[in-house]
Amino acid sequence: NVYGTGPRIQKLVPEVTVLDGCIYIVGFVSGTGEITQMGKIFRLVYGAHHGTVVKPGLLEAIQQDLQEAGIKVDLSPDINRDTFIKWSFISAMAVTGAYYDVPMGEVQKPGKIRDTFIGLSTESAALGKKLGVEFPEDPVSYNLKVIDKLDPESTASMQKDLARGHDSEIQGLLFDMIAAAEEQGIDIPTYRMFAEKFKESNH
Repeated sequence: NVYGTGPRIQKLVPEVTVLDGCIYIVGFVSGTGEITQMGKIFRLVYGAHHGTVVKPGLLEAIQQDLQEAGIKVDLSPDINRDTFIKWSFISAMAVTGAYYDVPMGEVQKPGKIRDTFIGLSTESAALGKKLGVEFPEDPVSYNLKVIDKLDPESTASMQKDLARGHDSEIQGLLFDMIAAAEEQGIDIPTYRMFAEKFKESNH
């Protein structure tokens, strides 16, 4: 869920070929050793970063294995773009849900909460454009399209973890977004406003 994970891992293990990717799925721990999927969204996107040398046919072989297992999978020609798109979506979803302490059904309704999600998506889209990400469609419209397909009772894992007092992805989904925007000179007032509430949760 955090942008740039693949390249960071690659630096730690230079002798290994590291691919990058992201999964669109909503689930929760429903019992010991048991995970339950919520809704119908289950899609995997993966690929190699520019400059990564991959054995011919390997990416396609992985795709075939996943498809034969019944998984919807896309082999990305621009995994940097696609992991940013996922980060942008999950960040807006998790921060909105955690801030208001609501499931995604509340984000699907017109009003203040949905407007917050739109504001966060707009700010991360501005960052993406500054980083050179070429979005295949309007990123805000895309995020809304995905959020509207989710089970209304679903929540982000970060939101669940914060509610339980567990370690969460808040550093990667909120504070790293702010840090990246500051590095690029992008103003993201909605993110900064929400960060004030969560600073104590992270420190």
